[in-house]
Amino acid sequence: MYRHIYGFIVMILAAAMLAACGSRDKEPAETALKAAEAAVNTAKAEVSKYLPDQAAALDAGLAAAREKFNKGDYKGALSDAQALSAKANELASAAAAKKAELSKAWEEVSTGMPKVMEAIKSRVDILSQSKKLPAGITAEKFAEAKAGLEEMTKQWTEATAASTGGNLSDALAKATAVKKKAAEVLTALNMPVPEALKS
Repeated sequence: MYRHIYGFIVMILAAAMLAACGSRDKEPAETALKAAEAAVNTAKAEVSKYLPDQAAALDAGLAAAREKFNKGDYKGALSDAQALSAKANELASAAAAKKAELSKAWEEVSTGMPKVMEAIKSRVDILSQSKKLPAGITAEKFAEAKAGLEEMTKQWTEATAASTGGNLSDALAKATAVKKKAAEVLTALNMPVPEALKS
């Protein structure tokens, strides 16, 4: 009889200790979750813009940590939240580096490209006023060059707008299309193609 009562008391004490341990872990887990959420919210905008394939992992990690917390797995939630904070900070740094890299690339192309386009426009204007096209430039080639210049101008306007809006990836993608078109138009007009346009 006493053995049963003793066993019952031991079970109650063990359950009470487990509950105490659980509640002791709850507060640190809650604090870590809030810190992780703040880190994710701070990093997410830039990460979404410059490392879009990584942004979803932050949301998924936060959801998983919250789920563990809600189920009472405070140790697991604490561990996940701490790892997530570190991951968010790491991705924020990587996004900043990517932004700097894209900014530099855009600065280079936006310095050189308008000069190339101005040279093409000047050549097209001169040939438009000329009574006869130079040797090697057919009327068809010249018409293609004029159409190409119009297309480049439109694409460059879009690239500049994307850059102004902070979308450097899109700006550079459009700028690459402009570079390709510029090389084609320069070739059609028998003008030298700069090395920068060949890469």
